[in-house]
Amino acid sequence: MMPRDVATRWNSTFDMLQFALAYRTPLDSLTGIREMKLRSYELSEEEWKIADQLAGVLDVSYTYIHDIVHF
Repeated sequence: MMPRDVATRWNSTFDMLQFALAYRTPLDSLTGIREMKLRSYELSEEEWKIADQLAGVLDVSYTYIHDIVHF
């Protein structure tokens, strides 16, 4: 199941980005189908790079906070 970004869950953006990056090829295929009317959600190569960079930044925060909580 695809995770959603939920404002009340601090790690939901990270979870959503990790999913999107792992399933990039199927997501690109899905948004490319004209009949599905999802073309406006299609990400450019630059946007995929930004998503990857953001996931890296959030991963550091996620790991850091996870370590503090479980200390």
